[in-house]
Amino acid sequence: MLLTGMVFFTGCKTLEPVGDQPLPLMIPGSFSAQTDGLEPVESWWYSFDSDELNGLIEDALDNNFDLKSFKTKIDQAKASVSKENAALFPELGFSLGGQKSGTQVKTAASSSTYDDSHSWNGSLSGSYTADVWGEANAQIESGMSILRAAELDLKASTLDLTAQVAETWIDIIAARNKKSILSHQIKNNQTLLGLQKLRFTHGKANALDVSQQREALAAASSQVPLLEKQEQLLLNSLAFLSGKTMAEQIQMNTKILPDPVPLPGVGIPSDLLENRPDIQAAKMRLSSSQWEITAARADLLPSFSLTAQALFSSGTLDLLFHNWIATLAGSIAGPIFDGGFRKAEVERVKAVAQEQVNLYARTVAKAIQEVEDSLVSIEKQKDYIRLLEEELNVARLTLKDAMLQYQNGQSTYLSYLVAWTSIQRLERQLVGERAGYIKERIGLYRALGWMPAPEMK
Repeated sequence: MLLTGMVFFTGCKTLEPVGDQPLPLMIPGSFSAQTDGLEPVESWWYSFDSDELNGLIEDALDNNFDLKSFKTKIDQAKASVSKENAALFPELGFSLGGQKSGTQVKTAASSSTYDDSHSWNGSLSGSYTADVWGEANAQIESGMSILRAAELDLKASTLDLTAQVAETWIDIIAARNKKSILSHQIKNNQTLLGLQKLRFTHGKANALDVSQQREALAAASSQVPLLEKQEQLLLNSLAFLSGKTMAEQIQMNTKILPDPVPLPGVGIPSDLLENRPDIQAAKMRLSSSQWEITAARADLLPSFSLTAQALFSSGTLDLLFHNWIATLAGSIAGPIFDGGFRKAEVERVKAVAQEQVNLYARTVAKAIQEVEDSLVSIEKQKDYIRLLEEELNVARLTLKDAMLQYQNGQSTYLSYLVAWTSIQRLERQLVGERAGYIKERIGLYRALGWMPAPEMK
């Protein structure tokens, strides 16, 4: 009768997961600005046409510690899914044993008898719990969603890593450019100091002019350690991203800033739902939490189990499997009173699902903000560089006028120095801002979420 009931209930419809909840945000129909960019380029860094950068990124993808950690998380998620899958299959076990006992009885002063016996026993047992309400299947689906989220986390980390390596590479080149410009400026300051000393000797300059030129030379020289520190720290960072411990293990010789990567077409905000792996990962975690609700609801309902057992016993090993008893039993079990434990679990996983809805919405909103920020930064950074170049051209004209007026005795040497130090500052600043413009474009690729083409290991 019980077995008939189990068959009947097994045919019942399993519990379905809760439907998708609406996102607590509105996705705009377009971005505030558009770009006349090319079609999406997956391995965007190849546009730099740098074998050095390609090698650095490949090295980082192979050896980065964070990527290795994400790969182990995928292995953990796969193992968890395998464990959940095991619940769909029967469980079978065995046991074998034996015992020996002996009794010695004294019959006379000098004699005794010894009686011994031994026995062998064994058993086979099996059990199976029918997934009538789909609890086991819900746990499997939840685990599969977590596995997919782990794979997407790896993709998101890979995307972030390629951008970090490229940006650090650009920063190192910029630091070296600044050092080169600064070295040239120091030589010019040394030459000017020599000329001022000579003019002072011939009475054409005063001591203040010489002191002011010394100050300009000292100010330029003081920037050298800062640029050297910046370069070394960036090399250390690049080594860490590549899974190395020493900057000396990084081979990097590029000294000229490359052209910026081409601007991509940004599309519409809803494209980010498919292009951004972090958004997809958040969606998978939301799906997992929804399946957890299904599993918790199924746990409120009765469970149906089958158990089978065969017992073997004999006094001799060769007769062990001739003497046996077999049983087959079915059972139904369900909660009557648990103090509200199971209902509380349903409420808990519902709250977790609501948290995942908010996290998913936050991830989407953050992605849209990052694209908007990149578009604004690219446009304004380009304008800023143009204005700095104009300022540099004006400063160079001012320098010529200041030199003529100083040579004609119409102004002091300080006017010339002010114009000269302004040019030195602008030349170095322009290098940094041009590097920043390249990085802003890299940031747009990162914000759009397009995946690198190489198959991840």
